[in-house]
Amino acid sequence: MSDLGLFLTQFIRRPSEIRAVVPTGRAAAREMARVISPDMPAVAEIGAGTGTITRAILNRGLPPAALELYELNAAFCDRLRQLFPGTRVHNLPAQEMVNVGRRDLDAVISGVPVLALPDDIQTAIVGAALTMMRPGAPFVQITYGPNPPLSETVRNRFGLRHDKSPRIWANLPPAQVYVFRQKGAT
Repeated sequence: MSDLGLFLTQFIRRPSEIRAVVPTGRAAAREMARVISPDMPAVAEIGAGTGTITRAILNRGLPPAALELYELNAAFCDRLRQLFPGTRVHNLPAQEMVNVGRRDLDAVISGVPVLALPDDIQTAIVGAALTMMRPGAPFVQITYGPNPPLSETVRNRFGLRHDKSPRIWANLPPAQVYVFRQKGAT
């Protein structure tokens, strides 16, 4: 089954787990992976889905053993294990990374649709990621809306500043990528 076929099947079967209508496009995935370099010892991708972003991360030269993937959907996890041997795939929500993942992450790349989530869940996800990340590491988030994907309350709570990409028209729907870092971090 193709990635799109798997995605649509899971979207129909488990709509509460899948909040996007189609997987992230290659252009948006490349933009999300732009912060990755081959010398990073530890990176996490949350909301890994069918692996479009994963592929872009590994195409940046990151060794598979340096990449941990978090995904709620078990069928997607099976596909990720099949497509990306050597990565660590966790069938867990992003906020559980503090219980199983590596610390001192050099980046967290998020395909989780945080814009649609309430502040308490955004706080749990971002808080878990920041706990696991080294100081100054980027938290990269895709969004389809016109505003930052993390609420102002969450950004202020964690002291986050951000840069954003131009709109990526080659994605369906058009997307932007935000790179968040804690204020004062380089």
